[in-house]
Amino acid sequence: MAHKKSNAEARVERLTWGLLVLIFAVLYVMTDSAASQIPNWVVPFSGAIILLGSGLYQYSRRWRVSPVTWIAGALMLIFAVLSFYVLEGRSFIVETLIATMVVIVAGTFTGET
Repeated sequence: MAHKKSNAEARVERLTWGLLVLIFAVLYVMTDSAASQIPNWVVPFSGAIILLGSGLYQYSRRWRVSPVTWIAGALMLIFAVLSFYVLEGRSFIVETLIATMVVIVAGTFTGET
């Protein structure tokens, strides 16, 4: 049985979700020419920083952090490294969006992220 989250814990998780959604909201409102200026690795790296940073913050407060958070953050970091070093022309925006959706959906159904 899951423990009852404190208000602070729930607030951090909502902030994490909001920041993840903000990445794609910014991309959506940008013009095509401005969006094309962003390197391919920036979106997955931003998602990785948000998820792993949130996970570390929650862990430092001794709150439970879902494995989904760690896995999605690590995947996004791998996408960023691949995009930066190996597949320079490859955009991992779709994969990052899917990982973001998995984090939010899993957190909604399990009550933890």
